[in-house]
Amino acid sequence: MGTLLLNLGQCGNQLALQMFNLIDKSSMHEGNMFLRRRESNIYHTILVDTEPKILKPIVEDRKLYSHIDVKNVLYYQYGRGNNWGLGYLNLKQKSKLQKSNQQQAISVFKSSTNEVSIQQYCQENEQIVEQIINQARKEIEKTDYFLSISTIMSLAGGTGSGLGSRVIQEFSDIFQEVHQNVIAIFPNKTGETPLQHYNTLLSSAHIQQYADSIIYFENDRIYQMLSQIGSKQIDKSVDLSNVNEYIGSCLMNLFWINDNYTNARYYQDLLSECCITEGHKFIEVVSAPFTLFAHSNLGSLCTWEELIKSSLEQYAFEKFEDDNDQQQQIGEAVTKSLQIQSIQKKGEATLNLQSVFRSENVLKTLQDSDSHMKFLERKINQVFNPVQWNPDAVQLHFINEKSSVKGHDQKMNVTLINSTKIIPILKNVSKIAFQKYKSGAYLHWYWKYGLENQDFDSAFESLQKIQDDYNYMVEY
Repeated sequence: MGTLLLNLGQCGNQLALQMFNLIDKSSMHEGNMFLRRRESNIYHTILVDTEPKILKPIVEDRKLYSHIDVKNVLYYQYGRGNNWGLGYLNLKQKSKLQKSNQQQAISVFKSSTNEVSIQQYCQENEQIVEQIINQARKEIEKTDYFLSISTIMSLAGGTGSGLGSRVIQEFSDIFQEVHQNVIAIFPNKTGETPLQHYNTLLSSAHIQQYADSIIYFENDRIYQMLSQIGSKQIDKSVDLSNVNEYIGSCLMNLFWINDNYTNARYYQDLLSECCITEGHKFIEVVSAPFTLFAHSNLGSLCTWEELIKSSLEQYAFEKFEDDNDQQQQIGEAVTKSLQIQSIQKKGEATLNLQSVFRSENVLKTLQDSDSHMKFLERKINQVFNPVQWNPDAVQLHFINEKSSVKGHDQKMNVTLINSTKIIPILKNVSKIAFQKYKSGAYLHWYWKYGLENQDFDSAFESLQKIQDDYNYMVEY
C-alpha cells in the first residue's frame, strides 16, 4: 500500500527532501511503508525541475540519496522564467501563437546563457509530461495497494505552478480513479517575483478544477507563527529554511497518521471527508510536535494538554500572543468569550475538521478520559468555531500504536481544517492580480506564450466562485 509523491520545481523538491530527511531521523523510518517500496528503502517519489541546481546533486551523490530512485529524478536546463504560461505551454498554446501570427515576433526567449525557441520549450514540456506519466505508472506498479497521488508545488513560480497545473490536469484524465491531492504553497505577499500574483491566480484556479483536495501553506503566516513561538523557546531568528522545516514536519506527520495495524484509516480518507463538496477543497494542516531548529518543539514527555495547545497555537497564534498560565487561571472565561467574539467578527468558521491523535495508550490516556475530552471539545469550539448546521463538522480519530522507543509514549496530533480562512487569502491574490491586470502590467509575458484575456477572466471568476461558495456555507 502507498501513495506516490510528485515534487515539482525548486520549492516542491526542497520540501520533499526536507521531509525525507526528517523521516530518516525519526522513528517513522522503521515499520511504516506507506511512502516506501516494500522491498527496499526507496521512496515512492518523482522529483522534477526544469533547472539542475536542486536535483543534480541527487543524481551525483548516490550514497547520500540512496533512498531516491535515480530514474525518478528528472531535471532540465532552462527553467521556466517564473512564468505560469511558459510552464504550462503545450501544443494547443503553440497553435494559438501561430494562428495569431505572433510566432515570428516572439520566437526566441533570451537568457544570460542561451537562446531557446518557443518550439524547443513546447517540445521539452511535452517530453517532461510524458516522462512524468511513464515514471508514475512504473512507480504505481511497484505498489501493492495504490491509494493516491500527492503533488507538492509552489503556486508562484513557473515550474511548480505552470508545469504543475499541466501535470495535474493530465493525471486527472489518466488516473481517474485515484485521489489527486495537491500540496500548494502560497508565496510571500510581496517580494518574490512581479508575476507571482498572476501565477498564483492561474494555478489556484487550475488545481481547484482538477484536484480532489488541496492542502495549503502560507509562507508569510508560517514565518510569523514560528517567529512568535520560536522566540519563546530559543534565541534564534527564523528564516526560510525553518519555514521549510516546519512544512516538512507537518507533511511527515500527515503521512504518519495511516493506521497500518487495523487498516481502518488512511490520510486520503480524511482528506476526502474534509472536502465536503466540489467547491470546498482547501485544507489547512497543523501538527504537533513539529520540528524547529532541528529539535522537537515539545519534549518527549509532553502532556496531552501541551500537545493540544501546540496545535491550536499554530492555527490561531494571534490569539495566543499574550497568553500565559496565570492569565488562563484568572480569566479563562473572559479569554474564551473574547476569542469567540473575535472569530465571529472576522466571519471565520470551520466547515469540517478531522483530528487524529496517536500514541501507545491514546485510548486510555485521552479518549476514555472525561476531563481530557471536555478540555479538547472546549478548545476546538473556542478556536475553530465549527458551523452549527453540520453535525459531523468535527471528527476525532484515535490510533493506538506502540512506540518504537521503549519507555516513551510518543504522542502525536495532526489536524486537517477546511475553513473560511482561505477566503482572505484568495481575495488578496485576486485583488493584487486584478490591479495589475487592469493596468496591463506584465501581461506581455503571458501573451507571448499563448495565453489570452479569457484565461485570466476565467481564473478571476474561479477564485471568486470559491470565495462565494465558502461564504454561502457560513451563511447557510
